[in-house]
Amino acid sequence: MVRDLGLALAAGLLSAVLFLSLAKGLAAGILLSYVAPLPLLMTGLALGSAAAFAAVAAGAAAVVAAADIASLLPFAVVAGLPALVVSSRALLWREAADGSREWYPPGLVLAWLAALGALLVVAGAILVPSHPEGVRGWIADTVGRMLEAFAPDVPAEARRQAVEWWTPLFPAMVVSSWLAMAVINAAAAQGLLVRLGRNRRPSPAYRQLWLPDWLAVLAAAAGMVSFAGGDAGYVAQSVFVVTLVPFGFLGLAAIHGWTAGRANARLILAAVYAILVLAFGWAALAVVGLGLARYVTTRFRRPDSGGGMEG
Repeated sequence: MVRDLGLALAAGLLSAVLFLSLAKGLAAGILLSYVAPLPLLMTGLALGSAAAFAAVAAGAAAVVAAADIASLLPFAVVAGLPALVVSSRALLWREAADGSREWYPPGLVLAWLAALGALLVVAGAILVPSHPEGVRGWIADTVGRMLEAFAPDVPAEARRQAVEWWTPLFPAMVVSSWLAMAVINAAAAQGLLVRLGRNRRPSPAYRQLWLPDWLAVLAAAAGMVSFAGGDAGYVAQSVFVVTLVPFGFLGLAAIHGWTAGRANARLILAAVYAILVLAFGWAALAVVGLGLARYVTTRFRRPDSGGGMEG
């Protein structure tokens, strides 16, 4: 018990250091801040949700002590929430008819993270200060100020065009990035724990990923509301994009499943991810489309048990 608490506290402190590396101006600050959830996720997946909570609390206290109280909320959202959600869901299990354990499906964990991301978009919109042009106007002003602060040498006309391009889906870009990094860190945490022999549950066969129907319903509802005007339509656009991110992972799972067992599987996957990096916009749309197609075609061919599909 004492040992586990010590590990949780150490993980929280490490997460705080990684999170603050960007604010402290370290050369690799951006990359280090991306993996801030990793120690917390490893703690939660190895020791349970109570240890994850202790680690998050320790990290939050360290962030406040080293920076200020204003840094508490960003740390909680960026690092704390993913660790608490994943550890509380991923370690759930039930006993099957044959006595084996059926673990919580990874697709449901992913769906809960996406739902949380959608909630963050809505909560952010509610907390936005009053603006004559609504939430969209406030976002446009904020993006403009950010560009002036971080790219003062860019011509004013170029900054104006960037604001026009980023404003429509800026909340979606921020939250989708958060969701993607939460998933990547969670998968990395599980992989590291398996290598260290400290994992509680076996790693899922990610290429067998499936998503719950309620996520598709949420995406469809957000897509319909996005055609409305005003703040509701603007916020719904971002919610729609965030709820499509899991279908992107479903598309990648389909690609991994298709390449499994092929002699040139690594070469194909390397090419796929290279295309995603070099031509992200269109490539991401194609992968999401593939994920949606897989969702439809496998809708009635899922495991009845809902088990975790361990590989």
